[in-house]
Amino acid sequence: MAVVTHPAPGKRSYVLFVLSLLFIKPLMKLWPITDRGLRPIGALSRLAYRKSKDVSGVERQPDTLGGRLTDHLRPAGALPIELTGGGDAAVLYLHGGAFIGCGPGTHREIGGRLARDTAIDLYSVDYRQLPEAGVGTSVHDAVAAYRELFDRGYRRVVVVGDSAGGYLCGKVIEAAAREGLPQPAGFIGYSPLLDLDLAADPTSTSRHDAYLPKKKMARLAPKFDRGPVLFQGARNVNDVAAEAFPATLLFTAQDEFLEPDCVRLAQHISAAGIPATLHSYPWQLHAFPAMGGVTPQALQAIELSVVAIREAVAAAAARDQTGLAEDAQQAG
Repeated sequence: MAVVTHPAPGKRSYVLFVLSLLFIKPLMKLWPITDRGLRPIGALSRLAYRKSKDVSGVERQPDTLGGRLTDHLRPAGALPIELTGGGDAAVLYLHGGAFIGCGPGTHREIGGRLARDTAIDLYSVDYRQLPEAGVGTSVHDAVAAYRELFDRGYRRVVVVGDSAGGYLCGKVIEAAAREGLPQPAGFIGYSPLLDLDLAADPTSTSRHDAYLPKKKMARLAPKFDRGPVLFQGARNVNDVAAEAFPATLLFTAQDEFLEPDCVRLAQHISAAGIPATLHSYPWQLHAFPAMGGVTPQALQAIELSVVAIREAVAAAAARDQTGLAEDAQQAG
């Protein structure tokens, strides 16, 4: 396992961290974790879908995957998918938001940057969330979207997610192994949530996190088991078989609430001989790369992600070619 610790950032990161600590974290502590309190968050996410701007150099097409509204983002000028007969590679982006908020609109910048800079189609899925649906339903929607990409002709899919979306990526990886779906070509997680019961761990702390409060997460956790689709499989992504994972790239804010679990995941995967790298950045906000160009460090993380996606797709293509050659030799 490689852990890359980055140097101290510039003034902008310090200012954003302190402002978040002073204003956003107290607000999150006070926000009511009731169905009535959660619904306005979903309304804000829907407003963001209508109002969020597109990244330059990217074309956005409303779509559906697994029956859910999806942003299909592709480099400007690329041939329509119906003329290419299906794609070769795609990115499935699963947004964060603690399973209560955000969506393709709030994550349009990170999705657009990844689609443009990799020159690979990216799909950002509006999966069902609380208070209407629990995590089992969110997982169902994510897996259905992943499955449909292969039905459309994509052969190599990289899964990318931040926070709660990172958890869904882990569950997609688990489901692919369980259901005989193709393994993802790669996995990139931005401060991924890995354990639904993290707040119940007496050794975990959010004291150094810029805005995630542990007590509030503990109050939210019982709602995760809400239907209509029942939860199945591992509650902690670290309990998923290491062999199920592809090459993995993780990013965390140094000392954030979720970082210890991310370190454990990188160790878990590496122990099976699978490449896993974790980049830890001081004085950053939780899931900071998903905020687009908010800091130079976020832009650097996106650049590293672009390289990792391209490398994952190229490696998967090379493995496919090797498999075809071996099949041809055996047939001959």
